[in-house]
Amino acid sequence: MTEYERYVIEEHVEDFNDGLISRRELLRRVGLITGSVATATVLLSAMGCSTTPTGAPVAPTSRTSSAQPDFATPPARPTADGITVREDDPRIKVGPLAVTGTDGATLISYHATPAGRPPAGGILVVHENRGLVTHIKDVVRRVATAGFSAVAVDLLSRDGGADKLSDPAAYAAVLAKRPVPAMVSDLRQALGALSGSGVGAHLGMTGFCFGGGMVWNTLVSGAAVRAAVPFYGPAPADVAGLATTRAAVFAVYAALDTRITGSRNAMEAELKKTGRPYKITVYPGVDHAFHNDTGARYNATQAEAAWIATINWFRQYVPA
Repeated sequence: MTEYERYVIEEHVEDFNDGLISRRELLRRVGLITGSVATATVLLSAMGCSTTPTGAPVAPTSRTSSAQPDFATPPARPTADGITVREDDPRIKVGPLAVTGTDGATLISYHATPAGRPPAGGILVVHENRGLVTHIKDVVRRVATAGFSAVAVDLLSRDGGADKLSDPAAYAAVLAKRPVPAMVSDLRQALGALSGSGVGAHLGMTGFCFGGGMVWNTLVSGAAVRAAVPFYGPAPADVAGLATTRAAVFAVYAALDTRITGSRNAMEAELKKTGRPYKITVYPGVDHAFHNDTGARYNATQAEAAWIATINWFRQYVPA
């Protein structure tokens, strides 16, 4: 079992424990990875994963915001369609950005830039384990409202991406089997395309859940980005490699997400060695994926706080 197969399985178990999916759906999702429900049952038992729910669904929150920043933020309430910034929003322009893998494959991408002004830099957005879905495209547009050129690529482009693998569990199962170096290579190609679009070396990246983990792995690979913001990302297998990054890193964690947040001390130990600015924030009272306004764990108050801090981090370090 690869590190990301285990990660995806553990995410499914968390969804089950929080009452978000049934036992039958848990076994179906894990079975897509293991090859059969029977094997899934044995594996879950061997991993010590209970198939009796341990908690109740997390109630989404709303917020009442008094100060409005000059860019789009996560919504005050959960969304059904994942759209908070429309494509025809006058603050942005949505247009193509060609991204090609090192093998010559055309990567499915989504690109937005600020309208009427040159971008302050470029930000790569890395999707969760569901692929380049509507919510991630919306995050790309939110970044563009803050004055940056932004792009996301689908890491299963060669398989048709999220549009073809529309069952999130099936998408996650295929993604979990893709080698980390191959995914990092695609992300570095996306950074190169973004750089070549006119922002030069003024690059940053952010990602969520699985995507947060891929941000860590891309930093370990030596990617030339000036700033990075991984949201509750699993630690890479090679934690020590992080000590060589030149990026200013702002790591976002969730207090209730102990499986991921438990790695924060190890990550901080490596970040200290870089000599670069870094910040680690554990947001209170929230769980994994609290920024995703289409999910059951969404927390509007902490999502807004984390997003404003993210944009401020990029504004401080990407143009510098």
